[in-house]
Amino acid sequence: SWYTQWPGNLWGTYIRWSFILISGMVFFMGRHPVKRGMILLGWGCVLTLATWAAVPEAMVRFGILSFLGTASLLGALLYPWLKRMPAQWGMLCSAVLLAVCWTVPQGGLGTGRHILMKIPESFYDTSFLYWLGFPSEDFYSSDYFPVFPWIFLFFFGVFLGEFLRYKGVFEWMSRKRPGTLAFLGRHSLCIYLLHQPVLYGVCIILKWLY
Repeated sequence: SWYTQWPGNLWGTYIRWSFILISGMVFFMGRHPVKRGMILLGWGCVLTLATWAAVPEAMVRFGILSFLGTASLLGALLYPWLKRMPAQWGMLCSAVLLAVCWTVPQGGLGTGRHILMKIPESFYDTSFLYWLGFPSEDFYSSDYFPVFPWIFLFFFGVFLGEFLRYKGVFEWMSRKRPGTLAFLGRHSLCIYLLHQPVLYGVCIILKWLY
């Protein structure tokens, strides 16, 4: 029940938002965003197939890896234009668009839980637009991060990263040489792919022992 109460919701929200925000903040540091995007999309497909085969009732369709892969590809396509916009204005526009598009998966544009303008139902009657943020009534995923609205949190991170780079924050951090954090950052995908099997394995052993 911890997951359905406010501590679990707060923890999950922090993980989701920080994951996507930090990914956007360090986007400009990568030299091969298209390659990175394809790798993430590939692992997202592997995760979908693995959950479909092992736990179909908790199948992952367009989860966080698939989203980050798509965001990386979109970032590679749009970055030449994004970096021309002043970072402060980019953050403001991204925040506004994130708020307005927050209810797209629920059927329209709005803020919070309030839909102010409905999107035509034909967008949600298909079975192949769920990745954009138009899930059908029978769509289900245990981990779902559609392009709308989450791409605007990613772009907010991109602009925030540019702002921090302009202020010299990343240069200051590089001089500190945070070895452990740098190691974790370089191997974040591997850690992400391994953490759930490891944790589930530990839980199964503990349940067997106790």
